[in-house]
Amino acid sequence: MSDSDYIQEDRMSLAGLIRNFQAWIRDMVMAWKKIGVIAVLIGGLFFTYHSVRNTNYVAETTFVLETEAGGSLGQLSSLANLAGVNLSALAENSSLFQIDNIVELYKSYSILKSTLLTHTDVNGTRQRLISWYGQENDLLSDWQESAVDFEVSDEQITVRHDSVLKEVTEDILEKNLWVGKPSRKLSILRVSYESKDEYFAKTFNEALVSNVNTFYVNSKTKKTGENLRVLSHQADSVKSILDKKIADLAQFEESNPNLNPLRAQASVPRQKLLIDLQTSSTVYQEIVKNLEIAKIAHRNNTPLIQLIDKPVLPLKDDKWKWYKSLVIGLFIGGVLSIAFLTAQRTYRTIMNNVD
Repeated sequence: MSDSDYIQEDRMSLAGLIRNFQAWIRDMVMAWKKIGVIAVLIGGLFFTYHSVRNTNYVAETTFVLETEAGGSLGQLSSLANLAGVNLSALAENSSLFQIDNIVELYKSYSILKSTLLTHTDVNGTRQRLISWYGQENDLLSDWQESAVDFEVSDEQITVRHDSVLKEVTEDILEKNLWVGKPSRKLSILRVSYESKDEYFAKTFNEALVSNVNTFYVNSKTKKTGENLRVLSHQADSVKSILDKKIADLAQFEESNPNLNPLRAQASVPRQKLLIDLQTSSTVYQEIVKNLEIAKIAHRNNTPLIQLIDKPVLPLKDDKWKWYKSLVIGLFIGGVLSIAFLTAQRTYRTIMNNVD
């Protein structure tokens, strides 16, 4: 086959495509009534669905989390070295709770369980969040059939309750809860909870954030807090001993007002009291110095959780404006109707060619 034959075949193929496209346009224009009817039907169904479906509300909390406490103690290192204190022993500088670990903490069963078992006021009645969740999702009747009632004391929570709690937490992680960073370059954390009940979404979000933040702060300051408690106890103990030695010395001098300096044995008790007093005073000064440094380390080691945004009613929802759902429904209906007529036309063309 020559080059001219190839060119002629390409032109014929292109011309055939153009003719087919023109024929398709002509058929679609002629079937505009069908397209309009199908588009209106599908658009009406789409509009009706978005009008009657349940609205989901999203409660969001956004905050900045300071994860590194060790850097703030750098200014105290020289003072601590001069004082002979190992500052690293007074502060926890590990990266135990980075942002990624905090995200997983929000998803842990123990945190979600404590949040669900939190008591709150619902329409003037005090109940747990898990009961409110069951009421929202129509689960209370099933729980009652299984003899599971969460409105009991913590001591009465059994394995049966835990099994229900695990199912609920799995559903929450899969359908309702989202925790993450809006940007990987920022130390900003966002916690979102979606629910059909606007008030439940807000309450659950606030309770969850409060529980995690409390756990986080307590964990970050556990070592420095324990060290501060021990130093405070030691300072009080040594202060009591120092006060007693001062009182003993005063009592001895009152009992022996005119000691003969030539009688050395008579002054031995006084010398012992003076040595004990001086030793207790020195020890007390060192403990007080360490105690003040420990207080500074504890304050600096307390993480900063700066709230940016919190859930405020009315919450953001996924309900569409009526005109938006109507336009999108008509558009989807039009596309589907054209696709259906095109497939029908193609099928007839193929069958005619076969015949």
